[in-house]
Amino acid sequence: MILELSEEQQSIQQKFHMIAESQLRPLSLDLDQKAPGPIDTHFLRILERESLNSLLIPREYGGSPIDVITLAVILEELSWGSVDFSSIVNATFHAIMTIVLGASREQKSDILPLMLNKPGVVASFCPTEEKGGSDSSFFSTLARLEKDRYILNGSKGPVINAGDCLFYIVWANMEHDRGRSGINAFIVPADSEGITVGPYHDKSGYRGTPTAEVKFHETSIPKKNLIGQCGSGYLLMMQVVDWGRAMAGASYVGLARAAVEEALEFAKTRIIKGRPIISNQGVSFILSDLVTQLEAARLLVWKACRLIELGLDYTAASSMAKLFASELAVKATSEGMVILGQKSAIRPSFMEKFQRDAQLGRIIEGTNQIQRAIIANQLR
Repeated sequence: MILELSEEQQSIQQKFHMIAESQLRPLSLDLDQKAPGPIDTHFLRILERESLNSLLIPREYGGSPIDVITLAVILEELSWGSVDFSSIVNATFHAIMTIVLGASREQKSDILPLMLNKPGVVASFCPTEEKGGSDSSFFSTLARLEKDRYILNGSKGPVINAGDCLFYIVWANMEHDRGRSGINAFIVPADSEGITVGPYHDKSGYRGTPTAEVKFHETSIPKKNLIGQCGSGYLLMMQVVDWGRAMAGASYVGLARAAVEEALEFAKTRIIKGRPIISNQGVSFILSDLVTQLEAARLLVWKACRLIELGLDYTAASSMAKLFASELAVKATSEGMVILGQKSAIRPSFMEKFQRDAQLGRIIEGTNQIQRAIIANQLR
C-alpha cells in the first residue's frame, strides 16, 4: 500500500481544496445561520460543474469513475470546506452505489445517465426510520406486490436531500415477511404519487444539509423498480453502508483537519505576554496529539479504501475509520474551542459550527456504539 498520493491525485486534491476554500467555506457559515430549507442553489451548481456524480458511474453509462482512495481525498477536501455539502454529495453517492452494486443492466441504463444529463441532480438513500434507529434487520415501511406493481406504505427519516432528489432508494420489508429475508430495495421516483415530504428538520449541526421525513402512502411503482432479486436487499444494504462508512470517515478527517488548522493558525498568531500561545506546552502538546491522530485517521480511511479496491473484507476497517475519525472530529473541535477561547464562542464562528457538526458525526452512518459493536463482532 502506497502511503503518498500520486501527482495526479495531488492535482485533484489541490483542485478541490481551492473549490472548498473559495466557494464552500464562506457559503457554509452563511447557510448555518439560516432557517432550514431546500438545497442551496450554489451547492447544486458546484455539484453540476464538477460532475461529481460521474465519479461513481461506470464509463459504459457515461461516467468517469475514479479509484476509492482518490474519492476519499475529494470528500476530505469538500468536508474541509463544508460538511453540509459533502453530506449532500455522500447521500447521492450512497444511492448511486446501490444501483451500481445491485441493479440490473436495464436499471443502470435507465437511471445512471439521468444523474449526468440533468443539472445539479441529487438522490436520496432511505434506510433509516424513527423507531428503528440503528436496527436495520427489519423495517416498518412495507411493500406488497399487486400484479405488475409494488405498493409502498410507511415513512423514512431523517432523509438527506428529501424534497430535492430525482429518486429515493427505499428499503422496505415485504408485507408477508418482516425479517431480513423480506428486505428489498426499490427505486422510487420523487414525483411518484403518495409521497409527502417535510417539514425540514431544524438541526444543531449540518444546518446546510436538508433533511426531512418522507412518507409513502399507497405509493405505486413498477415491478421493474425492485433492485436485485426479491429478498436480497439486506445484503445489498450492508455492502453499501460498509462502503459508506469509509467515505464518512474521509469526511470527518476533513472536518477534524479544518478544526486543527484553525486552532494551529490561531495559536501561532495569538500573542500573550510577548509570546505566541503555541510556545506553551499546554497548547503545543494538545496540537501535537491532534495532528498525530489526524494522520492516523486518514490512514485508517485509506486502508479501508484499499481493501474496497482489492475486493477484500472491509467491514471492520470501514467501521474503524468512521469511529476513529468522527471521535477525532469531536475532540479536535472541542480542543479548538478552548484554544480559540472567546473568539470561538461568539457567532458566527467556524470553530463553533465545526463542533456542532462534529457531534452529529457520532450519529450519522450508524452511531459510534454500533461501530464498536461491529468491530467487536469481528473479534469473535
